[in-house]
Amino acid sequence: MTGLRRSFSPRGTALFGFLVIGVVALRALLFYQGQARLAIALVLVGAHGLVYVLALLLAGRSRWFRWLYFPLQTALVLALTNLRPFLDASSILYIPLFLQALRAFSRPVAVAWMVLYAVLLSATLALGMGWTAGLSLGLLILAGSAFLVSDDLLTVRRQADQAESEALLTEIQQAHDRLQMHATQAEMLAAARERNRLARELHDSVSQMVFGITLTSQSTRLLLERDPARVPGQFDRLEALTASALGQLRSLIAQLRPPATA
Repeated sequence: MTGLRRSFSPRGTALFGFLVIGVVALRALLFYQGQARLAIALVLVGAHGLVYVLALLLAGRSRWFRWLYFPLQTALVLALTNLRPFLDASSILYIPLFLQALRAFSRPVAVAWMVLYAVLLSATLALGMGWTAGLSLGLLILAGSAFLVSDDLLTVRRQADQAESEALLTEIQQAHDRLQMHATQAEMLAAARERNRLARELHDSVSQMVFGITLTSQSTRLLLERDPARVPGQFDRLEALTASALGQLRSLIAQLRPPATA
């Protein structure tokens, strides 16, 4: 897993992150209404949302952005979750960070970030709500995060399996095309060999017989003038040569015909 794994989050996870930011902003607006902390809370939530949008836009273009993004978002979430009076809803901002770390880093580095977030989340809730209530809420948030991370891992695995299947299908199709090409070449080579064989047979048998017929015809013409009594024998020889040549031609023609199909 190198670079940014192509994206900080898929579309569904990105929408979930916007939903979490919106919920925290609304909860802060209602919780700090009429208090001096309201402006600080909204500025922190707004900065967190702006950096989140920049992450989605720049993740595929800049390899170094993740090393700036996660420390900055962690600092913003820490500042927001440690505002007083304590706002427990702001702690759910850690959940999108869990999912983004899983996609932005290699598995060991992502686990290190998630352990850090789990510690910060638990400590913040324990200090803000007390150990019993804080740890209870922290475990609930961590359980939800674990479920989402597991689902995201399954999605990544399913996408990888699908990509692998598509690549395998492409390789099979290419192999099939190559086999077809080789089969066509083999057929063409076999046809060329058969033509060469027939040409040799034609030269070795029929052409020799035709040459013999030509010589016999010429000798018959001479015998008509010098020894007419031998002409009938020459005609018999011509007839035999012609019949033999015709038989050879029929045999070659039969071999050129395609095999009959059932």
